[in-house]
Amino acid sequence: MRVRFAPSPTGPLHIGSARTALFNYIYARQNKGVFILRFEDTDISRNQKVFEENILAGLKWLGLNADETYYQSKRPEIYKTYLQKLVDKNLTYEHDGGIYFRLPTESRKIIVDDFIRGKIEFASEDFDDLVLFKKDGTPTFHFANVVDDIEMNITHVIRGEDHLSNTPRQILLYEAFSAKLPKFAHLPLILNPDRTKMSKRAGDVDLDEYVRAGYLPEAIINFLAQLGWADKAGKEFFTLAELLQTFELERVQKGGAVFDVRRLNYLNHHYLMGKSLGEYTKLVEPYLGVIPSLSRHSREGGNPDNKNQNLLRSALKLVQDRAQILSEIPGLIDFFFALPDYQKDLLVFKKSSPEQTAKGLNTALKVLETMGEQDWKQSKLQQILDEATAAEELQPGDLFWPVRVALSGRDASPSPVELLEALGKQESVARIRIAINKMG
Repeated sequence: MRVRFAPSPTGPLHIGSARTALFNYIYARQNKGVFILRFEDTDISRNQKVFEENILAGLKWLGLNADETYYQSKRPEIYKTYLQKLVDKNLTYEHDGGIYFRLPTESRKIIVDDFIRGKIEFASEDFDDLVLFKKDGTPTFHFANVVDDIEMNITHVIRGEDHLSNTPRQILLYEAFSAKLPKFAHLPLILNPDRTKMSKRAGDVDLDEYVRAGYLPEAIINFLAQLGWADKAGKEFFTLAELLQTFELERVQKGGAVFDVRRLNYLNHHYLMGKSLGEYTKLVEPYLGVIPSLSRHSREGGNPDNKNQNLLRSALKLVQDRAQILSEIPGLIDFFFALPDYQKDLLVFKKSSPEQTAKGLNTALKVLETMGEQDWKQSKLQQILDEATAAEELQPGDLFWPVRVALSGRDASPSPVELLEALGKQESVARIRIAINKMG
């Protein structure tokens, strides 16, 4: 078995193209076949090296390594040889500088026996003669595509549904060369949630947009595999090796596959949650350049790098279950590294009052100042603050809510005791004093 993924380096790797590459890769590996990468780069005016590099990087990131790589731009003599075969059969003619393939004149049905869709009939009279070579002397997509598939002994052509209309004309070329037809499988289109075709106008479609946003390759692989296919047993998380055991091309659906970013986020969150803290920290590091240095480091002295690293690990431990993508994380932890800015009204819980809030903050400050560093742990902090809340006849919202806001500047964050432990006594007490001053 020999399959090919044949991108044109005229743009970045599209998310739909990445799925096509994945399905080809899986099918080849399942059948101990060969996965070929073929750059269809005959359009000299539009090809760019940067796009070739982007495609190669994307496939490497996904773990889809090709067994053989070809460039159509390096194969001109092969195309000329095949063109001569058609000339010798009187199947070509020239027009306006181009060379055309003369389609058979008799009316007939062209049958596309599709692996996914079954047999599809086309009428030969619905097609015009096919351009083989353009005015500039380069082969067209149809011609080079068929010639390469013949030359490379491609046994299965697995590609997007948008190529289905090309297939009958290409079948006529195969027949003209007396070549054996490959088996065809046309994958369903990827659709936006409103079921329109996914395109650059409608949203992000390039794989590197998702890489930069902080999606993991494991999540993208799982998501792409399930765009048009589902496991019989309902399993939703797969390693690439597990997909090789489970995926069935025969079970790919005919209808369009909806790109649901919520589903992708769900999968990515699952894989982020599965990382060790060390792995998680390493993954996050490229996104942390936007976080300023924590001002307390300069006040405390010592080695700020070590303190930054320790604080970072503490902060990441608290938000690992919250972030869906890596690029969200700086916004979830930036308040650990700089004093939060917030309006004093945020300190007041909706069921509390300014007076009770001020009392709650002062009560928290009083008991926290007396605690020793050795007791500065979540369980002990929770116990002490619970006891103080009860003793002062306060409601939890009178104390715990403003403490959370004082520490984070937000109404949604890890719990107050988690923040207290992560920030440490000195920084926590300093932030609570700031909140008390805001309340006046």
